[in-house]
Amino acid sequence: MKKKIFILVIVFAVLAIAGSIFYYWQSQKQVWALNKTLPKEVRVGKSIFGNKYKVVNKIDGYEFKIPEQWAGIKEIEYIPKEEASGYVASTIYLEGNVGGSRIVTVNKFNAKEGSIDLKRWAENFFDEFGLVGDFTEEWVGNIKIVKTTEEKHLLGMYVIFFEKDEKFYRLINGSEEYIKQIINSGKW
Repeated sequence: MKKKIFILVIVFAVLAIAGSIFYYWQSQKQVWALNKTLPKEVRVGKSIFGNKYKVVNKIDGYEFKIPEQWAGIKEIEYIPKEEASGYVASTIYLEGNVGGSRIVTVNKFNAKEGSIDLKRWAENFFDEFGLVGDFTEEWVGNIKIVKTTEEKHLLGMYVIFFEKDEKFYRLINGSEEYIKQIINSGKW
């Protein structure tokens, strides 16, 4: 009798392990496909249970979680160095799976100068590219941001700038709330 119970326990343990491996493989399949298109220092991660995704960018030294409302990531692209009008930025374009305002752009700029006022930097950036916006300042957690909407060329998209460790970041999305979630969840 003890031998039969022992064999049943072993069989259930093997089935549980096999089921766990299958579940993990199924839940990570989409993440592996997304990561194939990225450099190895930029990765999408997904929690084993639930739909919590994050982007880890070791090249530029930041990571952030994507809003859970997007139910994952449909597409992601990393551009290491883009130069325009004297600005050099690395860029992540990301599209969530579902919902409105599920496309976000995250740019990281290295500061050319020493200490510069964030609002003035954002205004100069907009002027350089012919963009139009009224800038306001506020805090998101412990990060001071400068925000605006751009009606002329970006069709009312929210543009939020912030500075951390002499690096300037710009996030563009159709939802101010989603941008603030990304900023709050990030390690910049």
